[in-house]
Amino acid sequence: MPSARAAVAEKESAYMYGTICESTTSELVDQLSRRGFFGVGAVAAAAILAGCSTTSDASDAGEQREVINALGTTTISGKPERIVVASDFTDLEFLLSLGVHPVAYGNTGSWDRGSLPWQSTAGIADLESFGTTGEINPEIIARYSPDLIIGMKTYLEPAAERLSQIAPVIALDWTTSWRDGVAMVGQAAFVDEAAAAAIARTDALISDTAASLNGLGGKTIMIGSMYGDQLYVQGDASAPGALLRELGLDYRGYNAEQMTALSMEQAEVLAPADILLSLASDQEATTRLENFAVFQNLPAVKARSYAPVELLLSNAFVDNFGPLSAPYALPQLAGVLTGLAAGQGKQLP
Repeated sequence: MPSARAAVAEKESAYMYGTICESTTSELVDQLSRRGFFGVGAVAAAAILAGCSTTSDASDAGEQREVINALGTTTISGKPERIVVASDFTDLEFLLSLGVHPVAYGNTGSWDRGSLPWQSTAGIADLESFGTTGEINPEIIARYSPDLIIGMKTYLEPAAERLSQIAPVIALDWTTSWRDGVAMVGQAAFVDEAAAAAIARTDALISDTAASLNGLGGKTIMIGSMYGDQLYVQGDASAPGALLRELGLDYRGYNAEQMTALSMEQAEVLAPADILLSLASDQEATTRLENFAVFQNLPAVKARSYAPVELLLSNAFVDNFGPLSAPYALPQLAGVLTGLAAGQGKQLP
């Protein structure tokens, strides 16, 4: 786990080791997302920012808006000029994708290698930041005199009452879809046109990528990943599953949930897959899975249609998918899937 997350490690350990099957789906996604379980690459995202403006939308300072978000409904009076973002997840990326730079953001330390490449391209190095290890300090936020605070629900919720006394608070959930998230942030920042344009450009990239894949011959795709002692199998409601379906592919979820935690001995549930992906953020656990005889005998593995997805790409197309990461995620993902459809995946003993 990244060192900056040490403060939340104890709280999360119960989910990750031994009791996770008793958790709700939203709690499961929350804990794994904050650990970077799903996965992050190197590409310029400048194209997705082209044409974005911080001033072209809703310039009427007297306008009042009611913005529905993960903490309820927030009233915002007038276009915000000083926005603080609580962390460096999609809360920050969605705002940057609209051409809006916050006065400061919370550096969680989640990305051990430093800022993600598409964040760097969007100018994160020029932004002021403050350290956060999972719990927001309202006193630090107040120092920036914000007129809007944006963040992930799990970071904001414990201090929501105090934060709301500083400025209006907008929260994203880990399960908020990227389109809803971008639209929400755009509404809160009074840059609706920029949000609509960013969504449209990303939709165009998805459409172009789908055309290049041409359905991959109807091959069935599943996602099963080993983390710690658990095998996490993505369900029908998962974000990567939704994206794969938008790409015109035959994605098959384990069930209707976001994902399900199983034991490694249940790896045979992945047998229906013609193409199998593993989000390999825990290399030791992934190696253990790859050395497991049941896994090695899965049809997709035997056909060399299996691949462990490297960390940058899995973050790009799962955890942080949106207008900033899409120019990196979609070409890379398309290349991986095309190779797997041709039997060019990883060969196991």
